[in-house]
Amino acid sequence: MLAFVDIEHRKVIDNPEKGPHHLKDYFQRVDNIAAAVGLPCTPVHYLDFSLDWLRANEIKAFFISGNTPDWVEYDWDEFKPLQQAVTSGAYPVMGFCGGHQLIGMTFGAACDALGPLAPGEPDPMPEYHPGMRKEKGYLPFQLHAPDHPLFEGFPPGGPVIMESHYWEVKALPAGFALLASTNWCRIQVMQHRELPIYSTQGHPEAYTETYPDGRRFIRNFARATGVIRG
Repeated sequence: MLAFVDIEHRKVIDNPEKGPHHLKDYFQRVDNIAAAVGLPCTPVHYLDFSLDWLRANEIKAFFISGNTPDWVEYDWDEFKPLQQAVTSGAYPVMGFCGGHQLIGMTFGAACDALGPLAPGEPDPMPEYHPGMRKEKGYLPFQLHAPDHPLFEGFPPGGPVIMESHYWEVKALPAGFALLASTNWCRIQVMQHRELPIYSTQGHPEAYTETYPDGRRFIRNFARATGVIRG
């Protein structure tokens, strides 16, 4: 059994307009993770998550979702059970987008906006933090470790993964290795050197028939961490 931890703020989930859209995407991505790995995946909100929950549900690995509001809007004490599970090293974990930033901050890294748009630079999401630089759409990785098991089976250019963010991890946390970048985001994929912790600023769980690379990326993670074989 796998778990996909939803770190979206309750104010979004409970919003009558935004909530149904979020939940539709979230449950589709739960199914995508299950299909990629070949194991059942259960949804869980971070407020209901803990090491005891992992043990009780016989979870083999977990994934951490993205989120919409800025981090200042959260009560960080409520993330302690999730952070404890991440740092325990007892479970393979992969963070996506906001989950990637959460892992970075858990290990002491700073996170902040990509920065303001340059004069004349188009805004791919003008309704979301206008005037700020974003990465949006299916974009190729620039690999720093092309022989890493995470990138097995991809062409030299690496996977093409969905991006949708205006923040990033600003400095590589101590103990982590940099595996890939994108044009605007240097710390696009990282891995802890000793613990089974991986994360990406992208959304490989949002793969589609047209852009299927996220499926292999997630499966490669499961293979690299021993969750599955073959």
